[in-house]
Amino acid sequence: MNLFAIAMLASAAPAVPVPPMGPQILTNEEEVYFDREAGRTSAPWIGMRIELDGGTTFVDAFGKVVPAVRNEGSVISADKTGIVVTLAGGRKTALRRARPVTCWASIKKDTPKADGSEDWYFVKDVHLHDQGGRALVGDGVPGVKPVVLRLRDVTWTGSARSSNRPSLVLYIHTPDQPDHAVSYVWADPGAARLGVNLRWMQASCTIDGLERGATGSETKAN
Repeated sequence: MNLFAIAMLASAAPAVPVPPMGPQILTNEEEVYFDREAGRTSAPWIGMRIELDGGTTFVDAFGKVVPAVRNEGSVISADKTGIVVTLAGGRKTALRRARPVTCWASIKKDTPKADGSEDWYFVKDVHLHDQGGRALVGDGVPGVKPVVLRLRDVTWTGSARSSNRPSLVLYIHTPDQPDHAVSYVWADPGAARLGVNLRWMQASCTIDGLERGATGSETKAN
């Protein structure tokens, strides 16, 4: 099966509507997360970007191109949820298809304005995805403590004893604590948008194609 065919299968209709076509991002975020939670040896975290012409690159959680996974084998199957990759030794790891997400974020600056009121750093059109995608906001901006937005579409299928329901989860990390969230919020996996207000920072993320005009036009709460 060629990669163009895989891209077509990966874009087949999933349970939650997504834009029909476009470059595909797939990761094994959920498998890796639940293996580690259960104390099992996990596969390496893998992110793959498949273009419509079948071209592929490996990417990290921030979307940065990285070298191919060492001893990465061949794609052996594809369905509407993702693809399966065979690793050295015959181990298989499942990559789930991600939905693209656009966010805005606002972080309170350390120093207030000249009139004494709060000063905020605001950015819109922050892009990530819902299979462990991350985005760094505020890095290098004077007076701003940077944060990392992370998004997961959690099914809990990897945790046999869990009674938790599938959820769309937005995590807030600091760059020095990539595995420990400062805070997080969740919503039904079919939600178009979810947001968080921690008083010192705010963010709102929208699943691309599910809601119009929500990438920076909302009124931010104080």
